[in-house]
This record gives sequence, C-alpha cells and structure tokens, in this order.
Amino acid sequence: MQPLEFENELTLLTYQQDGSEDEFHETYEAAVESVRADLGASHALRIDGDSIEAEDRFTVTSPGDFDLEIGEFAAGGEAEVDAAVSAAADAFPDWERRDVDSHTAVFRDAADRMRDRKFELAATLSLENGKNRTEAMADVDEAIDFLRFYSLELECSDGYQFNTGQPTPHQHTTNLLRPYGVFAVIAPFNFPLAILAGMTAGAMITGNTVVAKPASATPLIAHKYADILADAGIPDGVFNLVTGGGSTVGQPLTEHEDVAGVAFTGSREVGLDIERAFREQGKRGPVIAELGGKNPVIVSDEADLDGAVEGVAMGAFSFSGQKCSATSRVYVYENVYDEFTDRLVEATERLGIGRGERLDTVVNPVIDDSALERYRNITEQARTDGTIRTGGSVVDDDDLPEGRYVEPTVVTDIPHGHGLAREEHFLPFVTIHPVSDLQEGIAKSNDSDYGLCAGLFSEDDAEIDRWFHEIESGMCYVNRSQSATTGALVQAQPFGGWKFSGTTGKFAGGYWYLQQFLREQSRTRVE
Repeated sequence: MQPLEFENELTLLTYQQDGSEDEFHETYEAAVESVRADLGASHALRIDGDSIEAEDRFTVTSPGDFDLEIGEFAAGGEAEVDAAVSAAADAFPDWERRDVDSHTAVFRDAADRMRDRKFELAATLSLENGKNRTEAMADVDEAIDFLRFYSLELECSDGYQFNTGQPTPHQHTTNLLRPYGVFAVIAPFNFPLAILAGMTAGAMITGNTVVAKPASATPLIAHKYADILADAGIPDGVFNLVTGGGSTVGQPLTEHEDVAGVAFTGSREVGLDIERAFREQGKRGPVIAELGGKNPVIVSDEADLDGAVEGVAMGAFSFSGQKCSATSRVYVYENVYDEFTDRLVEATERLGIGRGERLDTVVNPVIDDSALERYRNITEQARTDGTIRTGGSVVDDDDLPEGRYVEPTVVTDIPHGHGLAREEHFLPFVTIHPVSDLQEGIAKSNDSDYGLCAGLFSEDDAEIDRWFHEIESGMCYVNRSQSATTGALVQAQPFGGWKFSGTTGKFAGGYWYLQQFLREQSRTRVE
C-alpha cells in the first residue's frame, strides 16, 4: 500500500530550516506573556453548544508555579454527564447522515484555526502542564496532523463505502462501515491537546458524537480546543466537554447506558477497569485504549555511543519522563556498560531543570502531588535496592518558583525482575542493566507485560534485522539519537502498542485507526 501524500506540521524544524529560529523563540515568549495575562478566568461546561454551570468548581494552578492560577473550572457530576450524553445522542442521527465532505470540512477548518493559534496553544500548554516550548509546540503540531491526516484518510477511502456489485442476477450489494453512536473520550494530562484532538476527531469524523473529559490538571487547553471546533462549525451536541474528576465524571460517563464506545489514554489499571465495566454491562462496542509502557532500549557494542547517550537521555528525561513512550530501562552490552553509564550520568547532570517557559528547560515540573510522592517512593526504594548514579532528590532551588521540581535519576544495580525495572513510573527515572549479547537484551526487553516502544543502538545490520524481527513492540526505533523511544509523527510513525500497552493493536495516526470507530454493514437489494 502506498502512503498518502501527507506532510507533518514540524513548526520548529521549519523555522530552523528557514534560518529564523530566533523568531520562533520570540513569538513563543510573546505568546506566553499574552496567555499569562488572560489566566484565572472561570470556565463552564460545554453541552449541546451552550455553556453550562455546575454546582461545584475546582481550581487549577501551574505545576511549575503554585502562585500562577490557570483558572477555575466547573466540576460536573452524574446529572451533567447525563445531559451531555443525551445531547450527543440527539445529535447523532443528523451528524451520521452527513457526507464525507461535510465531516472533513469541519476538521480541516479546525486544523487551519489551530495553525493560526499555534503559539498561543503551545504557550497555554507550557503554563498549564509545564511542557517546555519545543515539546509544547510538538503537541500542537501533532493535533493539527491528526485533524488533517484523518480528513485525508476518510476522503481517500470514500468514507469506507464500497459498491460490491451484482453477485447474482437482480441482487445489488453494498458494503460499508457505519458509526456506533456516542463515544466517551477520556484524555490524559501529558498530551492534552494532541491526544484529545486525535481521539475525538477519530470518533467524530467517522460520524459518531462525543462527550469528552479532559484530565483535571489540563482543562484549559481542552476549552480552547472546544472553541476551535465551535468556530469551525461543529454542530451543537456533536462535541460536548465535561470537566471534573475521574469518579464524578469519568466513571459515570464510561458506564452510561447510552454510551456506545470508549476512547481512553491513560494508565493500565484505569483502562482495564473501564473495559471490564463496559463489558459487564453487556456492551459490544469498542474500547479503544492506550495503556502505557515500560520501554526498553538495547545499546550494542556496535553502537555509536554519542548517539545512544543522547537518545536515552532525551527519551528518558524530556517532559520529566511523563510519557507512556518514555525510555525507562536500558540493556547495555557488558563491554561498553561502564563507559555508556558514566557518559549518560554526565549528560543527565547537564540537563536544564525548570519552568516549561524557560529556553534551557528539558526536565520540567511533574504534574501533581501524587507524582511527587511516587518519585519520593521509587527513589527511596532505588537507594535501598540499587545504586543511584545521579539524581534521586526533589529540587530545592531559590531561583525557581514554588513547584514540583525533581532531579532526573539514573539507577544501576537493579535486577531485571525488580519492580523498579518492570512497573511504569511516569517520571524522570531510568534503570541501566548489563547484558551479554543481543539475545539476552531482546529476551529481557520482551519479558514485560507492556509492548509500546522499544529502541536499539547498533551499526550492525545483522543485529538490526534480528532486533526488528524479534522485538515485541508496536513502535520500534533504531539509532534514534533525537530520542530513543519518543516523538512519533502522525502517518509516518503510527502510535500504539502490543500486549497491555493497548486494547486493539491499531494505532493512532495510522491507516487502521478510523475503522475502529465504525462497524460493518452489508446491504442487499433485490430488484
């Protein structure tokens, strides 16, 4: 199958290639000041095209500066969830009947509006969840890519409708895919625009309607996405936004009797609970879930160690490891283990720790108090059961505002079977393990419940070919010095995983993603 003619957004790279990177930084910094001036407002729910207040509210502050209030947000409950699902159900019949061009026009228009507002959106992300400027802009670029790619894919497939001919005289047959109805979409804090846009667009462009719950830590960017969809002409009721907690909004939403399918990105525990409860209701619709990773990298003695060190450091510590794709365990050939580890420690200690808006920040604040407590717990365990080569402490720096800053942490002497090397932490924490050869590295890489991302550093073609064939991972990267396991691009590198890293084996931003939101129907007419 030939790939579609598709170009990724790649904002920063475009500025760099044009020799105008300084302009990128100046525009971003101006956007930060503009967004900062508008923070602190009150935000209602968005149901059936209207702003709906709720009895309860919650306040969000920046993880990098507790004195910076992002805003006050309505906290929905069962009544608001019920109203949103009802609105989505009422809007579904008309939205389903619209043709492909009507659907794609909305999302292409929304992508154009995101382009026009990309620096504002990136600045919002930096202030709300702490992403540095390059990571924040990449988040916005990915959201634009999702909207454009899914529009192109739907058009190229003609909405998944096929005239299957006249198999016998007088029988006229058609085969098509049709939407299910109302989808619950539960989005995470770490890619709060890209993943929210990708999941909701996948559902809506195929004719379903949506009730979305963003992460409680990142509701502001979700409101800006809702504004963009409204301005692009999304009909009332097709997209509804209900902010609030997991137990008060997420659970009643995913368990609502009129919800036909669920799209979720988050932890394995929550995702499996959602799927279990959904099936216990007797529902047969899809649960499209991405459930995390424990991503291994192998460093061969045939590797370029400069590239391997850079790739592991960026894969493990950019955005403070708060990515399901983050590099979290590294298997290094014994004869280069000491050199690689020493150099990784040196590289890690050079990484900038600070607010997302700062130019030199790589390791930004962690998102909430539970993440901070989890960091304290696993680093204390690492001190007891292994060796912390660098990091392991909460940052106490008078030059930083009060926030949740922690040190990127490299740990050795942890057995492969130890919980620190097997459980997802979602923090800037990586374990390094010696292995004798590629066979042992692959065996230990595959010895995991997860299969999201994996990396290899080697210049040996035979090793590379064997690794690609034997590694049990949905996303596989060789010699990726920019980041060993993170940074997938829509269309070129569809994002998803095997095993407990996902429920469907079909990846976001790929050619088989949209079909998951649809069910097949065969139509026969006899004349």
